Amino acid sequence: MSTQAPTPQFPARKRLIIAAAALACAAAVAGIVYLGSHNSEAAQAPEESVAGKVDKGMVRVQPDQLPSFDVDLPQSHSFSNVRHAIGVIDFNQDRTAKVYSPYQGRVSRVLVKAGDDVKAGQVLYTVAVPDMSQAASAFISSAAALRNANETLKRAEALAKDSSIPQKEYLQAQTDQQTAKAAYDAARQNLHLFDLGDADINRLEQDRRVGLEFAVKSPLNGRVTSRAAQPGQLVQPGTDPAPMVVSDMRSLWMVSYVPESEFSQFRLGQSVQVRVSAWPGKTFGGTISYVGDSLDADSRRFVVRADVADPDHVLRPQMTADFTITVAAPDESLAVPAEAVVREGDGSDVVWLAMGKDAKGPLFTRTKVTRGKTQDGWVQITQGLSATQPIARHNALFLSSLYDTTAQ
Repeated sequence: MSTQAPTPQFPARKRLIIAAAALACAAAVAGIVYLGSHNSEAAQAPEESVAGKVDKGMVRVQPDQLPSFDVDLPQSHSFSNVRHAIGVIDFNQDRTAKVYSPYQGRVSRVLVKAGDDVKAGQVLYTVAVPDMSQAASAFISSAAALRNANETLKRAEALAKDSSIPQKEYLQAQTDQQTAKAAYDAARQNLHLFDLGDADINRLEQDRRVGLEFAVKSPLNGRVTSRAAQPGQLVQPGTDPAPMVVSDMRSLWMVSYVPESEFSQFRLGQSVQVRVSAWPGKTFGGTISYVGDSLDADSRRFVVRADVADPDHVLRPQMTADFTITVAAPDESLAVPAEAVVREGDGSDVVWLAMGKDAKGPLFTRTKVTRGKTQDGWVQITQGLSATQPIARHNALFLSSLYDTTAQ
């Protein structure tokens, strides 16, 4: 009889314990898988940004962005009261002379050319004047008649002492001498009208030269800016073009036409800074010498004229110039850098005030301001800001853009 190995038998209690252990292991493995998957998803989810709109008119920035806004207080800045205008350089007409011949005649000699510097009293050109020749002829004749009358009177006086001639002849000799003297004096005086001095007249009397030339002289120190005179040219008093024009170039005019609305801001004696494109970076000083007495009916503008010093003779009339005219003393006012002011879509101007920070980062709030002048990168603030309020001095436009973007 064969025997078989007995089949092992486990009590029911042990089987339950083994099953419970298996379930616990499966649950642990599942938990580990779930936690790993959950942590992976959490790592991939982006963190919420702290920069953007926080409240109405308020925005928050990242902490590391704060230095880029240069938070500081507004400053006091000096703003000059100036007006700008475009005009031209011109001759100083108060120191410019058109040099005409006072008598009709033909030009004999021209002694200077355009661009020459001349002195007052220097002869510019000469003119053969028929009336002058007649006056010279009359003077020479009167001088001869006077010499003859003087000799006759001298002889009559000698004869009268000896009673060798009648008293009537002696008296007639005196009368003739006085008549000749009067004619001589009149002829001499007539030559003075032609700007001849006593030395010139005495030389004329001695040389007895009738063909005189009238010397046209410069009335002032200056430069010959125009020469139309040519030998043989017929000239008449006051007939254009003037044979010569002489101008004192040490002082020129600036002439500008200013809108009617600015009339009340200009006064005699105000300082002017003049710049021309021919000399970039160079400034010429001047003073307002005339403010127009009437307006142009068509353009509604008035003329403003200033005397501009040009001792080096580097300016030229009709150069286009930019004039900066100081109309009042500078204004000392609260100001911020230009980057601190933002023009909003509704046309208002705002600055961003620094409001400290919360748990997530620095805060800024915008406030409306009224701007004034803008000069040298600074904006004058006339309303809406005090000197004790710190602001974003730079990149204020970024704050406005951040606010508008995150507000949508």
